[in-house]
Amino acid sequence: MATPTHNGIPIVLTADRTLMAHYPTLLDGMMATIQTSGVPAVVMRRLLAPPMPHPGGRAARAPLGLRRIEAALRRDGFDPRAIAIVSPERLDEVVGPRTRIVGLSSGDPLGRGMTNTTMVAMSGGRLYTRTWFADACARLRRLRDGGLDFHVVAGGPGAWQLANAPATADARGIDHVFLGYAERDVADLFGRLMDGEVLDPVLVGRRTAPGDIPPIEGPTGMGVVEISRGCGRGCGFCTLAGEPMVHLGAERIVADVAANVRGGCPSISLISEDLLRYGSDGTTVDPPALLDMLAAVRGVQGVRMIQVDHVNIASVEQFSDEQLRQVRRLLRAGSAHEQVWVNLGAESAAGDLLTANGLGGKIRPFDASDWPRLCENAARRLAGCGFVPMLSLILGLPGETGAHVEQTIDLVRRLEGLRAVIFPIFHAPLAPGCRPFGLDDMTASHWRLFRLAYRFNFRWIPGLFADNHRAAGAPWWRRLFVQAAGRIQKRQWQLKFIRRSGRLRP
Repeated sequence: MATPTHNGIPIVLTADRTLMAHYPTLLDGMMATIQTSGVPAVVMRRLLAPPMPHPGGRAARAPLGLRRIEAALRRDGFDPRAIAIVSPERLDEVVGPRTRIVGLSSGDPLGRGMTNTTMVAMSGGRLYTRTWFADACARLRRLRDGGLDFHVVAGGPGAWQLANAPATADARGIDHVFLGYAERDVADLFGRLMDGEVLDPVLVGRRTAPGDIPPIEGPTGMGVVEISRGCGRGCGFCTLAGEPMVHLGAERIVADVAANVRGGCPSISLISEDLLRYGSDGTTVDPPALLDMLAAVRGVQGVRMIQVDHVNIASVEQFSDEQLRQVRRLLRAGSAHEQVWVNLGAESAAGDLLTANGLGGKIRPFDASDWPRLCENAARRLAGCGFVPMLSLILGLPGETGAHVEQTIDLVRRLEGLRAVIFPIFHAPLAPGCRPFGLDDMTASHWRLFRLAYRFNFRWIPGLFADNHRAAGAPWWRRLFVQAAGRIQKRQWQLKFIRRSGRLRP
């Protein structure tokens, strides 16, 4: 990398390519971030994670976290011309002698997330999240080696991995790891770094009151708009377990939606750890608050497709069927979006196993013994109201027995015939040094559960992608490619089941 001939921008914000790619839908982003080097790099860079346009030398869209930092810096007195958000491939265009800070975000920098460790175990190879984060760090090191002097501050959803591996962070050239939300502290911390103050290697942001979260000033990747943050249900495998859920006001949400539409991103992704708890105090839902907020979002002129991510099973139980149908009507009104999917964290049908692993908050206010019924009921009711439930299951929770696995197999069998997607993933502890569940730990029951789950996935995922692409207006070539790639991956997974477990069918 040549020494830059320009002066550079004082504060540069970037993220690894899996977060900075130009995805048409939330599903595309989810699919790309779980891929390994088994997919050729040219296919990833050109098709699965296409390059982000940079009109005027700035990223057309950016991860929500970087947009929040950008907005907070502007709010607290930084000149907008002193801030640039770019893809890592464009760093040499904006990093120069005047650059003092590069903020680097990643969702899974070291490949330790549960979904991704499962994909590596099943598919082999190296995760692109990990590879592309290392690539971004290498670009920054080369710029430093060329004589430039700037601080590298790493953050984002996967920052905990770097905080738990200080030697790796240091080897990547990272000076500081920032944990938590940044809006309240980032201007002060960046200012102190630019003034030459020595700060700790790990920095922790303070919680920000919803009213103090600055509105974004540009479009986000996949049209991501935050409606709530935190969760507070206490699940032992989640970094947000201890963060109480707070909700952004409808006016702030609408402002962020409008910023996306103005920036050419009419397909919106409403992000929360539990959509159905929007507006609630604690774990008791407030359906009118959610419906009013969705109506306000749908009222923003130019909004096309509205996607969502997580809902909690215990929250589904508190909604009536008519209220669930109203939610779906507002999500798809005026668009061709028929298959509205939602993530459901079932994790296991064994409520006692969840409770023993600190996941009892997921079940509140219900009893652990009722968990299998709650899981089945939530999936059936959501499907009956027009949603596509996407269940996650965790294999290898500490203390799991064969009986626990059989309980979950029984739950999956009872869902046969339902339009649903089911993803089994391997347990990966957050604590450093703890051994994750792996292929060598798989029993015959685990394999049977895997094969049962993927019968659902082979049947329903292609249609889910086709529907989402149509609703988002994805180009025809991308639709054809994803469908063809899906058929290839289906055959690959079927071969894996035969090779790993000796069987294809349950």
